[in-house]
Amino acid sequence: MEALPSLNPVRPQRRHSATIKGIVIVALILLLQIPLFWVGNLRLDRVRIHRQAVAAMTEERVQAMPVVQEYRMVERSLKYGVLVMALVFGAFFLFETLVDLRLHTVHYGLVGAALCLFYMALLALAEVMPPGWAYTGAAMASSLLIVLYSVAILRSHLRAGIMAGLLAVVHGVLFFVLRMENYALLAGTATLFAALGAIMYLTRNVEWSLQDSFGPRSPAPGAPAK
Repeated sequence: MEALPSLNPVRPQRRHSATIKGIVIVALILLLQIPLFWVGNLRLDRVRIHRQAVAAMTEERVQAMPVVQEYRMVERSLKYGVLVMALVFGAFFLFETLVDLRLHTVHYGLVGAALCLFYMALLALAEVMPPGWAYTGAAMASSLLIVLYSVAILRSHLRAGIMAGLLAVVHGVLFFVLRMENYALLAGTATLFAALGAIMYLTRNVEWSLQDSFGPRSPAPGAPAK
């Protein structure tokens, strides 16, 4: 006797579209510019308070007080906020694509929050220590949060180590760009070319049409059927 067909047909497993995920990531990057804008306004308020304090001082006290240039570093670093987030989020997206991970939008949001805290920490530390030390402390604190979180969401210490290396390179290049007044645009453009070239190389064999499919993956050509 033949078995009766199931009344509830099996629905194919729905996979996240790579295109939709990319759009969500771009939208999240734009949304995270709101806290960066708030940090920028906070920097302006601190500059205004500082100038008012200097204006109330005598000439001798002003000459004895070091000139605060740290706010300028915060201002310039905020201009590269979109680039930093795009590089870091792009790395997580590559992990999703290349090693078949599935990250939620919340994961990206928490990583973005840690990146936003970098600028907040930079502003806070810049008032109590030299620019180089302030930048190093803020970068290490933010990167540590992201790397420890990456161990869990990427499910591998090796992948988290790769993220640590990427964050070190990103913050190192950004610090180099911020220190270069005359060649900042050239250095930033070269960094973008290098990042785009790396993405092209790593994704050269990715079948994006399969990544956008909503059913199970098709077997590779020549692969035995299951």
